[in-house]
Amino acid sequence: MPDIGRIDAPPSIEEVSPVPDAAAANDAPDLPSRVDNETPALAHAWHAVATTDEVGDAPVRVVLLGQPWVVARLDGELVAFVDRCPHRLAPLSIGEVCGATLQCQYHGWTFDASGACTHIPALGPDAAIPPRARVRAAAGVAERYGLVWISPEPPLVDLPEFGEWDDPAYVNARNEPRRTTSSVGQLIDNFLDATHLRTVHAGTFGVDDGGYLPPSEIVRDGWSAHTTFDVQYRNFDDPLVETGEHPLVQPQRLYKEIAGPTTAIVRLFHPLTGRTVSFLFACSPVDATSSRIFKLMSRDDLTDPEAQLPGLLEFEDRVLDEDLVVLEAYDDMAVSTDPRTEVSVRADRLSVAYRRMLGELVDRVADLRAASSAPTGPNRSVA
Repeated sequence: MPDIGRIDAPPSIEEVSPVPDAAAANDAPDLPSRVDNETPALAHAWHAVATTDEVGDAPVRVVLLGQPWVVARLDGELVAFVDRCPHRLAPLSIGEVCGATLQCQYHGWTFDASGACTHIPALGPDAAIPPRARVRAAAGVAERYGLVWISPEPPLVDLPEFGEWDDPAYVNARNEPRRTTSSVGQLIDNFLDATHLRTVHAGTFGVDDGGYLPPSEIVRDGWSAHTTFDVQYRNFDDPLVETGEHPLVQPQRLYKEIAGPTTAIVRLFHPLTGRTVSFLFACSPVDATSSRIFKLMSRDDLTDPEAQLPGLLEFEDRVLDEDLVVLEAYDDMAVSTDPRTEVSVRADRLSVAYRRMLGELVDRVADLRAASSAPTGPNRSVA
């Protein structure tokens, strides 16, 4: 976990220019320059699709990138399949978990954790199972931070690292998942942005003179990147504010990280109290017009968590409400990866880095698909 308590200069970095060279932006004009909730390249990344307590003894249907999936626990093993029986295409999510198998409700076919059919009642007990009698499993399924994650295709991006969740010094909480018409790209870009806080969050923690952001630099590491801003916020959680020993508006160190195409991490360090509040935002691209937001909070500043957490979670819902007022008003929910579409400034470096990484993911998946479809044998001509 990065040490965001340090106030000295950041380490050496790989800088991301605020406005990349527009001439080099579309080296492959046949590739999409817009990323939305159904962009195929996102299938090669991890997405939170449910909370762990939503997946109990019965199968659960989720929709990801416009594709229905069924998530279930087979003898305790978490699995995710395309929600369609190969027999008559009935949804497996209305079926039943039978120990180590998932049974289709329509004709009773059963499938093991690999997706292979293990029994077809109409054929009798000793019949051979057709090789094509199997359901497609997700390339990756995981449980982490109280969430269920799916990567439909082999993931190019690692699961996010949110070490606070397993640190006994921190208290964990989660807001109720939220639905929105905003796209995951817009949501993650919003969580990464630090320049809207004065205007959008004036009703919660933003301050009138908090508009200027000193120059910040980007640290890029593979499919992740982060930066740190020195800002001023209203700190309602500091008990010394009420006694007058600390001011309400305090200097704070704001760490923001791209943790994947649909995940962001935010850490807020308070120098006056020495405490940290951290958030993981995991946004699920349900379909073209719908996303689901999972907002996790870990903090080391609580003295009475049972009494304090309800009010803190209600406050975080209000913060998200403020964001959604703006984001849900957009006419176009896609995020452009072409730098000529928008005007970016120095304070937008992390947002520009995010758009660049989305474009790189689209390019990388296109390269992989081109390589997999290329002929492998010698060229042959037909007379």
